[in-house]
Amino acid sequence: MKICLINPPWNIRKDNIWSHIRPAYPHLGLLDLAAVLEREGIDADIVDFPALLLDWRGIEEKIRTLHYDYFGITATTSVAHNGYRVSEIIKKFSAGSKVIFGGVHATSLPEEPLQKGMADFVIRGDGEEALVKLLKGSPVSNIAGLSYKDTGAIRHVQPNGFVEDLDDLPFPAYHKIDMKLYKPTPGSYKRLPAINLITSRGCPGKCTFCNSAHVQLRRRSAENIFEDIAILVRKYGIKELSFYDDTFTVYPGTVMRLCELLMKNKIRITWSCFARTDCVNTAMLKAMKAAGCHQIMYGIESANEKILESIRKNVNLEKTAKAVRMTKDAGISVRCTFMFGNPGETRETIDETIAYSIALDPDIALYNITTPYPGTEMFEWARENGTLITQDWDRYDLGEPVMNLPTIDNETLKKKYKEAFRRFYLRPKCIVRQLVSMNLPYLFRGARALGNFFIRSRRPQS
Repeated sequence: MKICLINPPWNIRKDNIWSHIRPAYPHLGLLDLAAVLEREGIDADIVDFPALLLDWRGIEEKIRTLHYDYFGITATTSVAHNGYRVSEIIKKFSAGSKVIFGGVHATSLPEEPLQKGMADFVIRGDGEEALVKLLKGSPVSNIAGLSYKDTGAIRHVQPNGFVEDLDDLPFPAYHKIDMKLYKPTPGSYKRLPAINLITSRGCPGKCTFCNSAHVQLRRRSAENIFEDIAILVRKYGIKELSFYDDTFTVYPGTVMRLCELLMKNKIRITWSCFARTDCVNTAMLKAMKAAGCHQIMYGIESANEKILESIRKNVNLEKTAKAVRMTKDAGISVRCTFMFGNPGETRETIDETIAYSIALDPDIALYNITTPYPGTEMFEWARENGTLITQDWDRYDLGEPVMNLPTIDNETLKKKYKEAFRRFYLRPKCIVRQLVSMNLPYLFRGARALGNFFIRSRRPQS
């Protein structure tokens, strides 16, 4: 029994900022699956197309050479169509193989790949247990988290897959990938080689725009995380980590203990993480800095209290400003993200958010257009209220409106989105800071990305 786990390519419009600054990181979900399958005696390989940077002709040639009993494809919403195209190619060359879809998009819309004929099975939620049972031949009607067709009808075995104790999972199958293929986002790292890491699943927040809002929060122990890091450093020579948890700092005790272990064992690694501004304190930030943390990304979203309340981002602006100051005072750089186009958004509220982002003055600011992904409360709101423009998932890339809001037209929204980048990054203070603080290779890559984005954003829209 052999399975090939595939991460489909990530193709983004060239006028989208993410087409210039996107990272290439291993897909940790596939690494976890491969490790569990290997522990169960099942042969699993990984093909990571975003890292291989192949065009569709090259992708087809690669798939032509693959011979497996099963293919597992993961996909977020923005690359769902690419996942379906990969499935079509698989069926062209390996008609006898079974295709399994998983990931957040398939979990939210499990019937879609089945109805399109792109999948033989869909695994919802955490996929480890369901995938092992499926490959070992368990009756499909007994596999929790599995969706499949049965004499024309689609069956969903409840509940979704769920791993309660993350420490029970083996460490990711790093030996299945080529570490040299991966590189973080410009401005987010200090050293190479670098890799991402996840220490929890779920999020304490209940934001209406996020798929993690309904995922139960679980964590790995500090000792388990430390052992994972030690393997990455000593066996693979990793020098930089990006913690990709929705909120890395949600468990202060775990963070403090991990920092203690890193310093006690002299693991000299630099790292960054994502956090909420209501989940940090001075003591934690100082410990994180001492243990190698050099950057934290905070999701700020909006400077308008009513909008924050409507999207259930329950953090006030005063606490946010305080957290940013504390982080800077601890010697950690700050990256902040903002969203334009939430329900209730107006030209004035966007101007508020741009002004607030400039006043906060993070080292890096990223602006996105609000995208209501399937499975989120906002998606259901948009669909029920008739504001959803399209379900063409290729357009769900954070750079294009997919809702028609009554409070702001989309042309204004797109202009303000591009204006925000110009107003923030073309300030003399910001230019000087980047020149002083960043190493030249990173500076040139980031500056080139912004330059390309500014040039393309001035061209007429087709």
